[in-house]
Amino acid sequence: MSGPSEQDEDRGRDRDQDRAGERRAALATVGAVVAIVLVVVAANLLPRGGEGSSPAAPAPSAAPSRTTAAELARMSPQEIADAALLDRGEVAAPQAVPSGADKLRNKVQDLVAEQPYSFTLTTFNILGSQHTAPGGAASGYAPGRIRTEWAAALVASYGSSIVGLQEIQADQLTALTRATGGRFAFWPGTALGGKGIPQSLMWDTAVWTATYQDSITVPFMGGTRPQPVVRLQHLESGREVYVINIHNSPKDRQGREDERDKAEEIEVAAVNTLKKDGIPVFIIGDFNEHEDAFCRFTGQAGLRAANGGSNDGACRPPRPMRVDWIFGTPDVEFSGFRMDTSPAVRRITDHAVITTRVTVP
Repeated sequence: MSGPSEQDEDRGRDRDQDRAGERRAALATVGAVVAIVLVVVAANLLPRGGEGSSPAAPAPSAAPSRTTAAELARMSPQEIADAALLDRGEVAAPQAVPSGADKLRNKVQDLVAEQPYSFTLTTFNILGSQHTAPGGAASGYAPGRIRTEWAAALVASYGSSIVGLQEIQADQLTALTRATGGRFAFWPGTALGGKGIPQSLMWDTAVWTATYQDSITVPFMGGTRPQPVVRLQHLESGREVYVINIHNSPKDRQGREDERDKAEEIEVAAVNTLKKDGIPVFIIGDFNEHEDAFCRFTGQAGLRAANGGSNDGACRPPRPMRVDWIFGTPDVEFSGFRMDTSPAVRRITDHAVITTRVTVP
């Protein structure tokens, strides 16, 4: 039996060369895609100030909102919110990639823009140290500094990277910074004076960087109080969220319901303003209300509560409820909701600590 002819061998070599060329082309295409992905991901992780620059500083309004009581009385809630949030700057967008390969570029940009990520969000009325000092209304508790150290351990056990605090005092702020090893940043902290400290928001700087910090002013206990608004950029994905942390006037028996109603109207307006930027918005804190808060924020701001309930025109609050809430826009998913009233919590505060896992698809 005769072997293959020279012509057959030539055709075989041609086929082998064609297949090798196809493999090289495929590998080149894959390499281009990978290169583009790396360029876009790296661009999203670089500081927004440009190549080689240090991380961009937060961009607060030139003068954080300090609306007076007289202005609160004559301005509408929407006017108050819009004036306070006027200079919030641009939301981060996926970085540009080199021109050419349009289809690949667009696919990669879409992929980067939609990287899902998760984090743990907590609201924690820490019970101010003035209440537990000798002669205070809650003097049976341990001193504020000690309770704050316990609170830091509790936050660490949850794995929280964003925490809304209420009632925290200057001595507790110092203690919390020390107990967390300086890992967390705070707003407003002391930046807005004594009125701003008690409702400070804190975030893990290994997970987030602030790209905007400001406040909205609401009526509180016969005066006014700034409520912090922060836009945080998730370092790994480059995506951003807004968080408003609030503490509204307490106790109906003190005649403060009108103050709470006006405060919530301003807060709803602030949420609706921030929603226009197309990123998730959260409002968390001590609302000092149960059903009324749920129905207002789900009905008028289109938010969802981390612990469920529904509002399709008929308001059905979740059970059980506390005065502490976590609300978010419908573009996020809540899971693992926890209303912690354990002994570890009860020795720190007279509130539940509310925690949830958030996933941004």
